[in-house]
Amino acid sequence: MYSDPKLLIAGLSLVVISIIVAFVIRQIRMRRTFEIPSPRPQAAGNMTMPVNPYANGTPKTESNGRKVIAVIHDFGHPQGHHTDERRYLSTREAFEILAEIRSVPSDTPIDVVLHTPGGEAFACELIAMALKDRPNTTAYVPYCAMSAGTIIALSTEKIVMGKYACLGPIDTQFFGFPIESFTRLLREKPIQNIEDFTVLLGYLAEKEMKTARQRACELLNKNHLGRDDACQLSDFLASGDMPHSEQIDRKRAIEIGINIANGECPAAVYDLVEDRLRIFKSMDEAAGIGTEFQTKPPQLEGNAQGADKRTFASPGIMWRKP
Repeated sequence: MYSDPKLLIAGLSLVVISIIVAFVIRQIRMRRTFEIPSPRPQAAGNMTMPVNPYANGTPKTESNGRKVIAVIHDFGHPQGHHTDERRYLSTREAFEILAEIRSVPSDTPIDVVLHTPGGEAFACELIAMALKDRPNTTAYVPYCAMSAGTIIALSTEKIVMGKYACLGPIDTQFFGFPIESFTRLLREKPIQNIEDFTVLLGYLAEKEMKTARQRACELLNKNHLGRDDACQLSDFLASGDMPHSEQIDRKRAIEIGINIANGECPAAVYDLVEDRLRIFKSMDEAAGIGTEFQTKPPQLEGNAQGADKRTFASPGIMWRKP
């Protein structure tokens, strides 16, 4: 059968162009799924915030002459999937937040919205050091800011807590355990009956303990003075006498000397947190993760029903809720 080479080339070109166009359209649709609308101001009390404050994943919100920086994490996100940084404060996120703080003029007030179980000690110290000496800083805690989140909150001049919100203890967690447990183990169990690696961890824990309380006191804003002095408050929170998951509500926070502002968090603060969590949810749904975080088991070689064997290694030194 005769075929014109020009027609054949034209046909193949048309097929290639159709494939490219279909791919581009698919990418545009996928991008729109994650596209965040332009900020729409929403008034709430004396605070105005955009409903969608994130551009390219970095909090860049300005309203009412104030800078709003959000530290929001997904408590329900499964361990080991995609990235665990969504679950807690990481050093990478801390550097992004530091860049935001550095870009704010010294006379511009900063509002920090916190919804986090905590995170890496180094990360929260970076943020707290950048905030504690700045004038006119406020932390908003609509639900909870535990562990490293409490450290950041205490580095601001005042904290606005939601009606049912909570803070938490700031005792250091070391390889998944309270740091005091390592020194107690070395003290109560014959060292010859302890593995060498555990003994070495105990020695590291002793060094960390020597500076942990001092660092906690240094990061405390002078407006949180406790009953007698600033270090009494930080010592109490860092002592390890409470479970690391202990919830310190508004009333208790005031009793121990934390500067809690009068009034409830503005509605815009709740919208800010819930909006970020909806973005997380849409990302999971696009990745095929259901409400119970179940994914289709991958087809592993030699095992058609192979299970996903993702693992999660907790960072070593943490100020975080386990």
